[in-house]
Amino acid sequence: MELETSSIVLLAVSTAVSFGLGRTFMHFRKKKQKKDAQEREARALREQPAEPESKNKSKRKRQLQQAQKGFSGPKR
Repeated sequence: MELETSSIVLLAVSTAVSFGLGRTFMHFRKKKQKKDAQEREARALREQPAEPESKNKSKRKRQLQQAQKGFSGPKR
């Protein structure tokens, strides 16, 4: 069975289109999953229960000052 040139070209083009569409869908799916993971992480941080107040007076004072400044997270 001899394949004609036109059928070989058609096969090559359809393979390239199929591969391109698959890669495009995977790219957008991965991008959406990454965005969803970041949103879940941010939501988990926002919904964390507040830490119990420290018994150390100076530490409470420092935490209160940081909260008033707009505390962005623990520093290391």
